[in-house]
Amino acid sequence: MHKSPFHTYKYDSLEWIGTSPEALPPLNENWQARRELAAALRRLNSAALGADVASARFRALAALVNNEAARLEADKRLVGHQAQAERIDAEQGRYPDLAFEISPALGLSNAVAPPMHMWEAGGRIHGRVTADWSYEGPFGHLHGGVIALLFDQLLGIGQRISGTGGPTGTLTIRYHHPTPLNQPLRLEADMVRVEGRKKFMVGALWAGEVRTATCEGIFITPRPEA
Repeated sequence: MHKSPFHTYKYDSLEWIGTSPEALPPLNENWQARRELAAALRRLNSAALGADVASARFRALAALVNNEAARLEADKRLVGHQAQAERIDAEQGRYPDLAFEISPALGLSNAVAPPMHMWEAGGRIHGRVTADWSYEGPFGHLHGGVIALLFDQLLGIGQRISGTGGPTGTLTIRYHHPTPLNQPLRLEADMVRVEGRKKFMVGALWAGEVRTATCEGIFITPRPEA
């Protein structure tokens, strides 16, 4: 019988996410370099979206980036969370650190991520993020799908207050007000209750003193035989 990947790795506590809004240090120098590359790529993408230059300049830049991508693709590759996790476990013994490196929501080494910073304090999970024009939906405001991504990550980490983890069962979001871009946003998540394998979570997103979105989520711990 196929074994669920959620049973491959265990999170016994939330200590690994930290207790302050400051980003955790990288695993090693290699991951620091990856973070620097991801930050540069985010800057490049944001600059390209707002640039008003000739087509020839865009094409020259595309050729340069494609050439560098081809060089990386020709090297040894570790594709996917599991491959990276096995390497991290072998080198560091801290698989949970992977979330802070390659998650599309908060991965400092993932150029797709905004990225969001998360920490635990007082039995609550907190988040902080500033999203630029790369994540725009309605004019000047954060895309609703990106808000869903941030909430899913926040609640997914928060469920581990119960001592177990599992995939998202449902995620329901209410958008109260448009969420502005280019300013600090804060998020909070709390566990409401646990019923068997189900963990019921709630979360909120704030821009200053304005609560722009709230959510409810159910996360389900896989059966031992899954």
